[in-house]
Amino acid sequence: MSFNKRDGDFVEIRPRFKLLTKLSSDEITTNLTDGLKLDNTIIGKKVINVFYLDIPVAHQKYWSPELRASFEDNEAGEGTLIRVVIGPRYKVWVLFVFLYSFLGLICLFGGMYGLAQWQLGIDSFWIYCFPIVGLIIGSVYLIAKLGQRATRNEILHLSSFLYHNIKDSDLERIN
Repeated sequence: MSFNKRDGDFVEIRPRFKLLTKLSSDEITTNLTDGLKLDNTIIGKKVINVFYLDIPVAHQKYWSPELRASFEDNEAGEGTLIRVVIGPRYKVWVLFVFLYSFLGLICLFGGMYGLAQWQLGIDSFWIYCFPIVGLIIGSVYLIAKLGQRATRNEILHLSSFLYHNIKDSDLERIN
């Protein structure tokens, strides 16, 4: 399910790619808004220069993705550069960031304390903090990948909607 040109990138939790179009950001926004009126399987909104595409609330699961497309003027010439990130909604993403941060801090301070105790020749269970937290972090990552796999069809649907509703025959994927 790699969305980048790097095929087989298993590490990626939030797939991202770039699109280059000759249309302006206003034309893209108009095309996407018109597409949303015709397709009731996707909801969307524009906030400043970012267009958000989501699955309707009635059909959302905990792992349902969100597509964020930000529009920038193309520095190399005319047109617009679209940066796309597909990932979990912010509630889920913040949970994972919190878990990784919390586990990292436990590993850092608990591990330092355990190593200090070990250096002094004192037995301490804190020395086992490194492998235990490593296993927990690996488990959290595996859960994230399983959630991503469970919503693969939704991810493909959101990206397909974006591609088809930009309505540019010369749309180019870069990166």
